[in-house]
Amino acid sequence: MIWENALIAWSIRLSMLLFVIVVAWRIVGLKTVAKNTVARTLWTCGFMLFVVHVLASFHLVHGWSHNAAYQATARQTLELLGFEFGAGVYFNYLFLAAWALDVLDAWTHFSAGRWMVQWLLRFGLIYMIFIAFHGVVVFKSGWLRVVGLVVSAMLVAASVIKRARLKKKI
Repeated sequence: MIWENALIAWSIRLSMLLFVIVVAWRIVGLKTVAKNTVARTLWTCGFMLFVVHVLASFHLVHGWSHNAAYQATARQTLELLGFEFGAGVYFNYLFLAAWALDVLDAWTHFSAGRWMVQWLLRFGLIYMIFIAFHGVVVFKSGWLRVVGLVVSAMLVAASVIKRARLKKKI
């Protein structure tokens, strides 16, 4: 069971590392992942690692049972937050779907010229950041939580600095 735990843990850790790298890149000036081959490739690799994490978790931990995943999510939420909430597993499904759509857009540019799709993708990215924060900071402990807090603070600081610079230009 050691390699199975390592696969599940390190696939999500590496996924979130690539996620943070590309989000930080977006904050500091990369307008779109689609226009940068390196960012698009890192974004896609991060997504694929997330898919590996989900598939490995469903296969190795939950026996391909949505109900088992739901119950495990409820137990974990109870342990960490004091109330059962198994429906949190649906937030993970939505995270997967939002990232899949963003990767698809990065390679196909289907949102080009479609303001509604662009706004949905932006909302999806904000949602993904929110879920990633909770996954690393709220639902983890120890060194992962510390790293999550430091990285989150850095992303917030980068956003504030960028916003301040944009206001100066106006």
